[in-house]
Amino acid sequence: MSDILHIEALEFGRGTSLCQPVSLSVPGSGLIILSGRNGTGKSTLLKTIAGLIPALSGTITIKGTRLPSNAQASSFRTAFKTFNKLSHQLAYVNTDRVKEDYIKVQDLILFGRFPYLNQPHTEKDLQLLDEAVNLLGIAAIRNKYLNTISDGEWQKANIARALVQDTPVIVMDEPSAFLDYPSKVQLFKDLRTIADQKNKLIIVSTHDMDLANRHGTAFWQIENHQLSISETPFDLNS
Repeated sequence: MSDILHIEALEFGRGTSLCQPVSLSVPGSGLIILSGRNGTGKSTLLKTIAGLIPALSGTITIKGTRLPSNAQASSFRTAFKTFNKLSHQLAYVNTDRVKEDYIKVQDLILFGRFPYLNQPHTEKDLQLLDEAVNLLGIAAIRNKYLNTISDGEWQKANIARALVQDTPVIVMDEPSAFLDYPSKVQLFKDLRTIADQKNKLIIVSTHDMDLANRHGTAFWQIENHQLSISETPFDLNS
């Protein structure tokens, strides 16, 4: 069985590499915590893994699907087929709000089922919706419009969207950014539960290191243009 994530000699950045070449393999599920100071390239690395930014060099393979390089992406048909397949393997969450305010929370969440193109939505789609809103505690706002909810509620809905996409890999860039402390605590508990019980690989960048240390299964850190990998929580006293 192939690794869930395999990276070989990866250089990432927007024109200039932000880090020494990265090579790693992740065999299975878990909650990986990505840390680093602002500007070290955490978001760029996650977007590269998610296929949103092309790698400068090297390869990324997710569940046997290799992301197209710059050269391969010149063929739209090839790139589309690859990314359509990738959308069944990886979901991405960031902190950018959708600009279309006059849609309901549950409609935003159901966008996560778009790769499956089920119209009307199937019983499985609606079951995944119910599970996600209950898990994240947002059932009470599922019928509210996006322009009537708080940033924290919107972020929970955005995470729910990734959950209903039902992929083995979820990449999250600062998912706790707009949450109050009790919600942050619950979020990291939930992410670890999802990783363990639903056999998912979740990669999360965060500055909430105390919470991350309690619940992470592996720890990545970008520092001095190098990515270090450990199974030991970060030393918060250094």
